[in-house]
Amino acid sequence: MHPLISRLVRLGPEARQRAITLLILVIAAVMMLAGAGSGLIKAYENLAKADRLAAVSLIMSGVPDTATPVTFLDVDDAARRSWSAEGGTPHAALAELMGLGLRNQAKAVLLDFDLSPERPGTPADGHLSAVLKSWPVDGPQLLLVRRIMFTQGDGPDQSALIAAGAAATPYDGDVAGKPNITWVAALNESSNGTPVKRIRLWQVVCDGAAGTAYPSPALAVAAYVAENGKYRSALEQFLGQQATEGCGGTASFHSDWPPVRTQMAMLPYLFGDAGNAGAQLRVTREGRETILMRRIGAAQLVSHDAGKAGVMGEIDADPFAGRIVVIGASYTGSGDVHDTPFGWMPGAMILANSVAQSQVMVHASPLPSGVINFLSMGLFLIFAVFARYLVPVAALIGIGLVSLFCLFVVTRLSDFASSFDMLAVALSGFALFKFVDMLARFALDIPKRGWRAVLKT
Repeated sequence: MHPLISRLVRLGPEARQRAITLLILVIAAVMMLAGAGSGLIKAYENLAKADRLAAVSLIMSGVPDTATPVTFLDVDDAARRSWSAEGGTPHAALAELMGLGLRNQAKAVLLDFDLSPERPGTPADGHLSAVLKSWPVDGPQLLLVRRIMFTQGDGPDQSALIAAGAAATPYDGDVAGKPNITWVAALNESSNGTPVKRIRLWQVVCDGAAGTAYPSPALAVAAYVAENGKYRSALEQFLGQQATEGCGGTASFHSDWPPVRTQMAMLPYLFGDAGNAGAQLRVTREGRETILMRRIGAAQLVSHDAGKAGVMGEIDADPFAGRIVVIGASYTGSGDVHDTPFGWMPGAMILANSVAQSQVMVHASPLPSGVINFLSMGLFLIFAVFARYLVPVAALIGIGLVSLFCLFVVTRLSDFASSFDMLAVALSGFALFKFVDMLARFALDIPKRGWRAVLKT
């Protein structure tokens, strides 16, 4: 036996307790100065958050069979330097990236760049305009992001934002009337510094008595790409209905599709912003296995100099064929970076997650609120029992394991939003239980100990 332990054993109970407390203080102080303390606190906070538990559960549950393979063409800092881009991203380079998706048989191409002019009267880029005009009707679905302008409401809830209009672009005439080119609205829930957990499936913009409903990229992919565009006409009817009703009219028709009818939908993330994001996630398509998420730096594919862009050599078709190609930005200063349950990531990566999970989001069957409340109550009671009869460390581990198990099961049986809501309610109830429990113990101890009730011993 170690001499130090022998001395502790020979000490009396009170002296031994003081010695152990001193030893723990010394160890904790060393760990604190070494930075381990902040790491432990962060790990505890992450485990206690429903967001982090949900993220771990998604990793455990694997890739759903309906997930759509995605390729992210990343306009990063290296691309900006290579293209000598100091202001906006050169539209000619974006046109070449779009052309890669077209020529290599992508299922759809999503351009996550604002094409509205930086200054009024700025002309369209000739190369991008030519690509849009010549986009073949039998080519892949092309999704262009329309910038939506918002204003604060003047009603009782003045903090609410109202869509005031959609920004025009010099390319509007180039795409007018083309059935496989669609303007979409890429909007998410990112207010008050909270992580992005939901995205907006459509956005209505009213212009006088008329209006337009823009689908999200996820909703557009679910309609135009899945099952060879089976739901194209149904989506167009649905968007017309939303535009009519959203602008004060009465729709004379109602589409049976999409099944989801809530504008804000929970986004079940599959991958984060790591360099190998999604590299281990695979799906089977047309009898062969493929990586769910590919990420390629735009500078490796396209060059740009003096206003002219070109493809850099022969490009392999495999990263494009049969996939959704998302062209977006991650360069420093883009301003399009958001906190998510998987950490910080560019908006294009959030869109990549949404189109990969478009089928899950649009065809999800949420649990009835009564069932969610019943499951939340069961979880809450389990958490309370753990907290009452187990030491804190064991209780925390038990709560984490039970939470992950329930998230895994409910996500498989229903939708991600239901499982998230269930856990969020249970954890908030457990936090309230702990607060009331401690307050009650303190109140009952006051008559016995007086002011000493604030002391631990």
